[in-house]
Amino acid sequence: MTDHPHLGTLIPQLLVERGIDTVFGIPGVHTVELYRGLPGSGLTHITPRHEQGAGFMADGYARATGRPAACFIVTGPGLLNITTAMGQALADSIPMLVITTLNPRTTLGRGEGRLHELRGQSVVGREVSALALTVLTGEQLIPALDEAFAFLASSRPGPVLIEIPIDLLSEPFPGPVTSLRRPSGPTPPATGDVEAAAAMIAKARNPLMIAGGGCLRGAEAVRGLIDKLGAATLLTSNAKGILPPGHPLLAGGCMLTPSLHAAIGEADLTLALGTELGETEFWYGDEGLGLNGPVIRVDIDARQLHRNARPALPVVGDAGAFATALTPLVEAVPNGRAYAQRLRTARMDGADPRYTRHRPLIETIWQVLPDAVVAADSTAASYGGSFMAEPPAPRRWMSAATGFGTLGYALPAAIGAKVARPDVPVVCIIGDGGLQFTLPELASAADAGTPIIVLLWNDQRYGEIEDYMIRNQIAPLGVRLHATDFSAAAKAFGAAHVAARSLDEVKTAMLAAAKHPVTTVIEMDASHYA
Repeated sequence: MTDHPHLGTLIPQLLVERGIDTVFGIPGVHTVELYRGLPGSGLTHITPRHEQGAGFMADGYARATGRPAACFIVTGPGLLNITTAMGQALADSIPMLVITTLNPRTTLGRGEGRLHELRGQSVVGREVSALALTVLTGEQLIPALDEAFAFLASSRPGPVLIEIPIDLLSEPFPGPVTSLRRPSGPTPPATGDVEAAAAMIAKARNPLMIAGGGCLRGAEAVRGLIDKLGAATLLTSNAKGILPPGHPLLAGGCMLTPSLHAAIGEADLTLALGTELGETEFWYGDEGLGLNGPVIRVDIDARQLHRNARPALPVVGDAGAFATALTPLVEAVPNGRAYAQRLRTARMDGADPRYTRHRPLIETIWQVLPDAVVAADSTAASYGGSFMAEPPAPRRWMSAATGFGTLGYALPAAIGAKVARPDVPVVCIIGDGGLQFTLPELASAADAGTPIIVLLWNDQRYGEIEDYMIRNQIAPLGVRLHATDFSAAAKAFGAAHVAARSLDEVKTAMLAAAKHPVTTVIEMDASHYA
């Protein structure tokens, strides 16, 4: 590395030093200086067809690995295009680093009609970022990167945005490159809080544990606590796989039924680890979650501890570190397995058949492809998966059906996961409406050599919305989608296409697709799956 490279040339090398190995982005006149330093840097670059795709790919990469990827995004429209993906990542606490450009410093706020000019770009970016930083001088670059990576390593994850004016990218870096400061890890809980939690748990006869996405960083420790304590455990959508299928303490996932809410009320203590206890994690609606008895909440974000359920004991700290510290202090409770079974039974009592009908499809995925990573869009099959999917390990299920609830997420997220995990099959579950949001990303998969398996549920409509309109006595309008020939579209974008008229045909197609060097779209006509 030379003593005074231009900032644009230097940035890729600084990212590699900080553990980034993949960048998603579309080169533009406002980001080309970042690309000057890419050759020979060791970074893999993936080109999406839309900046929203770049953000969803970075999201899928992070969910599959626990590590952030970077995005290079142009000023103005580029940032606006990626904000939807950043909003989903913010809602689900998914780490990513977004480096975007600004117009030249002398023009900021002037309204002179500059290319890509966006009044208040920084304001827009901050709305969908966990941390947003603006670099206006060369001296600020390395401190900004160090702050960004310290945040990613130790705080509640989310998108981190760094803005850099385009004229600054072409300037020499002012001085020698300082050595990297390694960030510390997540915050451990206070010893007194751990001991207080142990004392409360010792008095409980029928405790319930709820594990959320914040447990993934310490999944092994959290599972160790569950096994030692022996408490019935519910997993949110983002925590799926922390307990494997058939585990005697696994009470299930996303809560959708009144009978399950009633069964939850039997708990005389709730230990909630790394979960916001939000509406779309549990689908409890306006009636609330219905937790009885004291609640112990553990979260790396102190602000989150008092939202949705007020705790008797709020604990600030990493869920995995808390589980490690608490495990030796607890004894097994006597009735955890029986309570877990009651919860499992209650969960299915009165469950919505619109979602339970997809259980065979969801279970088929890991039966056929045990190592598969699954990315799920906002569609009925995915809602069924949020309710019933039980992947064999963590980081095998990623869904946009919770939190921000975007459409079109699953296809680019699956591509990002495949970039991160080329050694395993990656499956995308998506509806015909959602697929058309990001359909051109099939070509991105072809260009990148990242074949995925697309399970396309085609009912030629925005089915969830049409059903909702009908249930609420609203005449369905704008929800019918008839025109798309997905076979032709797949071929146009470099993918194979299979029409599967039964679950057995889906299984056969999945096995073949896992060996195929290109993406395969397995189209399921909903009329054949009544």
